[in-house]
Amino acid sequence: MVYYAHATDPVTFGTFFVLYYVIIPAVLLTWFWKYYVYIKKRQYKLKQLGVLILLAFILTSFSGFKVLEQYLYLYSPVEKMTCYSSSCVLSSPLVTEYGFVREDFEEFGVPSLGFMRIYRIYDTELSASLLTPKKLNYVVIARPLLFLPVTELHVYEVSENKRLVTKDKFYLVWPKSPGKFLTEKFDAKFSVMILEGGY
Repeated sequence: MVYYAHATDPVTFGTFFVLYYVIIPAVLLTWFWKYYVYIKKRQYKLKQLGVLILLAFILTSFSGFKVLEQYLYLYSPVEKMTCYSSSCVLSSPLVTEYGFVREDFEEFGVPSLGFMRIYRIYDTELSASLLTPKKLNYVVIARPLLFLPVTELHVYEVSENKRLVTKDKFYLVWPKSPGKFLTEKFDAKFSVMILEGGY
């Protein structure tokens, strides 16, 4: 079961999906093509390469984050929340309105700074290993590590009485498939729903 109202559209998903995979190879090919004459002379223009790679890492990290968002939001019954600090997370509607205990988040720890999105994952999906129904009951904080092609996930498992019981930290590292990454880490078959013309 998924939340159909949170489905994405083909343009949004397709754009970020393609960008996630092609930006780094495209930057390397562009550098090689532009400076081929210099490279033949063993003048590698490493400063220019470094700047291009940094830009590619930033765009790839953000694109991977946006692709993950399309998957995670589909399994969330509530709106995603945006924060830039731990104090924002602890005072967000997740804690103040949805019945979670602030002290649980303080005990397990939340990211201190950075652009992050918070998702309440609550659904039933097919287990990837056992092929039986599996209940998903988590809070997930996703944060792109902008200067690396990496997205960081803080995953809090939630009990039936809305107490946090465990915390894991996962990293989506380019060029790992975001969908396969989520399926492996949650042992549940994550998919994305794309609706023509948006939701």
